[in-house]
Amino acid sequence: MKIKTTARHFTLDQELKDFAKGEIDRLDKFFDHIIDTHLILEAEGYRKKAELNLKVYGTVLSSQHSSDDFHTSIEGALDKMKRQLKKYKSKLRERKFRTRKRGAAPIGPSAEAEEE
Repeated sequence: MKIKTTARHFTLDQELKDFAKGEIDRLDKFFDHIIDTHLILEAEGYRKKAELNLKVYGTVLSSQHSSDDFHTSIEGALDKMKRQLKKYKSKLRERKFRTRKRGAAPIGPSAEAEEE
């Protein structure tokens, strides 16, 4: 997974970057097919905003959180992203189950006649 970090209206220190990378790396246990990650940190006066965009197979998931602290904002955005990843994963499983169910050969009088 490739992680890109962008800082708007402030300079990003290494400690905050390492914290964000460690937190984002934990998303792999919820969904292991994450292609690309983009974290945007923005300082708007006293408000600190974190926006997280994840590129996964077929779509881009996005979450945002604002607070007075960057650590809290990152954790809030990650909590929202965890919920989205769980929901996306369950949708993929459901879709896979439905296609398997449709693809099964019907067992009925015509199938039995062909076997004889």
